[in-house]
Amino acid sequence: MQKVVLPSTLIGISPCTVAHHETENRTPRMISSDSPEPPALSWWQRMRQSLMPVIVGLAIALLLLAFVIGQTVLAQREARTRAIYEGNMLLALQQVRAAMLDAETGQRGFLLTGKATYLTPYRDAKNRLTGAMGYLVRLKQETDDPDIDGHIARLDALTQSKFIELDRSVALASAGFSAQARAIVDSDLGQHEMDAIRAEIAAMHAERAEARKASFERAAQLERRLLPLIAVLGIAIIMLIVAGMRAEHSRARAMAQAAQANALRDANERAQLLARELNHRVKNLFSVILSIVALSGRKQADAHEVVTDIRARIRALSLAHAASQGVGAGAGADLGSVIARTMEPYADEEGIRVCIEGPAVKLPVRMVTPLGLIVHELATNAMKYGALSRETGKVRIDWRITPDAFGELEVSLCWSETGGPALHVKPGGPEGTGFGSQMTELAARQLGGTISHEWPETGAVARLTFPLPTDFHETDR
Repeated sequence: MQKVVLPSTLIGISPCTVAHHETENRTPRMISSDSPEPPALSWWQRMRQSLMPVIVGLAIALLLLAFVIGQTVLAQREARTRAIYEGNMLLALQQVRAAMLDAETGQRGFLLTGKATYLTPYRDAKNRLTGAMGYLVRLKQETDDPDIDGHIARLDALTQSKFIELDRSVALASAGFSAQARAIVDSDLGQHEMDAIRAEIAAMHAERAEARKASFERAAQLERRLLPLIAVLGIAIIMLIVAGMRAEHSRARAMAQAAQANALRDANERAQLLARELNHRVKNLFSVILSIVALSGRKQADAHEVVTDIRARIRALSLAHAASQGVGAGAGADLGSVIARTMEPYADEEGIRVCIEGPAVKLPVRMVTPLGLIVHELATNAMKYGALSRETGKVRIDWRITPDAFGELEVSLCWSETGGPALHVKPGGPEGTGFGSQMTELAARQLGGTISHEWPETGAVARLTFPLPTDFHETDR
């Protein structure tokens, strides 16, 4: 912890120096705010005005491209599926034809030779026919083609009729009626049935080949359309990107102009605030100077000592005024030094009237001015109404670093007065509506914190809390 004891004797300054210091704090030139402000646009409005048409165009182009590519992929997949299906169908038809030929060959061999060995390939062909027809039925169930149902039904009827004829002739030959069996063969009924089976299989072959050809032709047609469409869409996308870049450039320029207008308006508001604050501070400075003269005149001392004391206090007051106006663009300032410099005009030689105590805290330049304004306003009120208006009054300023509800460090500063008069009217006007109270509230918000006031019977208490900058702090552990 560091404890700062403030001296009150500062000599070697002339009245003209104070006057020169006062002239440095001139009222800033005001910026006219009569010009109309551009209406603030929301994020959605800016997006809709500049980029939304481009994004919509790109989205439509990409959707068209995706649709065409998807259609091509689906057509190719359909062609592959159709090719597999048609290949399986043709394979099953080939098995049916082979089974019928093998069955007829076995029947002829058995009728001519009477040897039972010819019945083995006959029965095997009959079993293979059953499997091939079952496979055709399963393939039919996998497609929605209505024509295939009629073909399979006719083919099944023809093969069953043929096997009835074959089974009849084989049964007659096995019973010893070879002449009757040959008569069935010589009647050409079996030949007509085989011709009908071959014709049905050939028709199915032709239809399957035509369906497969149509499927591949559709896929090829979509592929031929794909490349020119991709080129057109690519050119459209490039044009949309160029348009989007130009729109974004225009939007960025408009945003820069709006930001410049906002900066001018903010500068105007700051200039107005500084002008009002300067006017308020000048009035307070005159009051403080009169109080310094009155307090110094109460001492039992000769005129030279009184004049020297008054000059020192007025010089210290000018330094405090400069401290509350801010520092240079350096790395920062120490919290204790800013408070000590501001409170120099009100301290005594023994360091009893004003006591400053707290850990070392480094503040960025942006926080020095609002902090100096708050301390200067509290000191002015204490000099005019509170503890510093009496010789026995005391002011204690201490601070500490504590974590907030979210675990972040913050500075808790307490200004407490004792030994002052009873306050019938609160400083800053009724219910704190005066400019001084508004200025301290605004300065506290600039620090990112809050300030509260209490008024006991013989003093005043102010509590200022603001977050500790992570890049500008040093604490004694």
